[in-house]
Amino acid sequence: MLHMDSFGSLFLTLSFCAILLLPLSCCAELPENHMAFFIFGDSLLDSGNNIYLNFSGTLNFPYGETFFKHPTGRVCDGRIVPDFISEYAKLPYIKPYLEPGFTDYTNGVNFACAGAGVLPETHPGTLYFKLQLNYFEEVVKGLKQQLGDAGARKLLSKAVYLFSIGGNDYNAIQNNPEATASFRKMYMTMVLGNITEGIKQVYALGGRKFAFQNVGPIGCMPATRAASGSEGCVHNPTVIAKMHNIALSRLLKRIKHGRPGFKYALFDYYTSLTMRTLYSSKFGFKAGMSACCGSGPFNGQFSCGKMNGTTSVYNLCSDPSEYVWFDAAHPTEMANRQLASLLWDGPSRTVGPYNMKMFFEMS
Repeated sequence: MLHMDSFGSLFLTLSFCAILLLPLSCCAELPENHMAFFIFGDSLLDSGNNIYLNFSGTLNFPYGETFFKHPTGRVCDGRIVPDFISEYAKLPYIKPYLEPGFTDYTNGVNFACAGAGVLPETHPGTLYFKLQLNYFEEVVKGLKQQLGDAGARKLLSKAVYLFSIGGNDYNAIQNNPEATASFRKMYMTMVLGNITEGIKQVYALGGRKFAFQNVGPIGCMPATRAASGSEGCVHNPTVIAKMHNIALSRLLKRIKHGRPGFKYALFDYYTSLTMRTLYSSKFGFKAGMSACCGSGPFNGQFSCGKMNGTTSVYNLCSDPSEYVWFDAAHPTEMANRQLASLLWDGPSRTVGPYNMKMFFEMS
């Protein structure tokens, strides 16, 4: 028969053993300086979500030829902007949310998807912006299970959030004969309204450090110029991109008021890529107006990697690093490296009021 003292000792021993047997995920702790990186957007930031969807054609070689040596789902010959940011921040490359078996979200998640718009109807079948945000909510639940509520709150508040979306929405109305000036203004208001709601949603879930890549020079892309037959940048898409970017800058200033801890970095991706397109030699490139891979005028047709039987139906340059554009609408790895460097710690006229380096160095 056990005495009370013996029973107490046995109870404590069994309790201690039970604690040891608890799964580590319930109380995992991360290093004090650990910082996650969450990415929302379109093909400019997509690290591979598109390959798990049925909406788009497969990205075959030569996509991925420069760095990974095989296609990865990145619409590029190599690395994209978030890959370089991850390198600078000493993080692994952030995995796409749809990658099978991916459940450890402590380094962050990439929700961006090729073809994605802010508006669901821009490209049905993609991970449009609201769907990316819904998946982020699921990730937050997973982090709470893994780290506990306090641990998840800490990770989410220290994390950096990068957004680049909207270009596909404006491309979608380029050839719409009903897209009058008043329609474009109303459409832009709708796009920006949805972006605003998305920012508020991430903030409500704990996000505090937001980085934005504004809409790029969609009027200067080889695809746009090939379709219009224009040697220079096309007027209407150029105007709406500029209007969006001015409005986005004002919007972020408004959002900041009344939201304690909200900090943002706005990167002038538009000007940075336009300058490289128009004055390529000043930035170390040999070609700014034509793409490395594609067909037709300026290699501006989306034929890169496509085959007709055993015959390729596209042109391919010998050295993508000499080109600003890899295909009809996406920069090369070399251009992405330069753009990422500006987003990381470029001058205040290019990125501000914060930059990514400041965000990752904040406690």
